Amino acid sequence: MIGRKRPPTRNQLSVNNDVCRRYGFCVAEAPELFELTPSGGLRYRRVVPPRELENARSAARICPTLAIALAEAESPTRGGRA
Repeated sequence: MIGRKRPPTRNQLSVNNDVCRRYGFCVAEAPELFELTPSGGLRYRRVVPPRELENARSAARICPTLAIALAEAESPTRGGRA
């Protein structure tokens, strides 16, 4: 399958650091996933545990610069194989 991207096998976050302005909305929505450092940087968990998935979705939605991307793993209820 050349040229076809495989669906992720786990929920993954990524942040475009060129776009992110560190406003902290993501930290407020998902403190278990995002952290602003004392030096003004942003740390985040790249792999999202299932229990934090809804918070990750909220953080991606609320980001004013749209810097957060969430790639969700396929599941049987979301179009994967049963």
